[in-house]
Amino acid sequence: MKNILLLLLFAGCSQAGSITGTYVKHVESDYSVGEDTVFITAGNNGQFVLERHTGYQRISYGKMQGRQLKIQHSVLAPSANNQYQDTKTGAILTFEQNKLLLGTAEYQKIQ
Repeated sequence: MKNILLLLLFAGCSQAGSITGTYVKHVESDYSVGEDTVFITAGNNGQFVLERHTGYQRISYGKMQGRQLKIQHSVLAPSANNQYQDTKTGAILTFEQNKLLLGTAEYQKIQ
């Protein structure tokens, strides 16, 4: 019985370690330049806490405008293999080797 409990505890720790971390994405167009940073930490009951920082600058008539920052918080619940669902927006997040897919957006893991 102890072996089963240790195995379950070990499996839970390795899963949390595999998706927790910091993910980044850089976006650039003719109208704006921005950075998106996602922080994922372990939460309770197999869920994870997501904090997303989106910073961008609009480009108007060729000139950079002031920096805007938006911060979002939500909880991720397990959905399927390597997928989690944002409980606030319903978005599906897919985790692959050192990257996060959020819709069509791809984030690289840096920590």
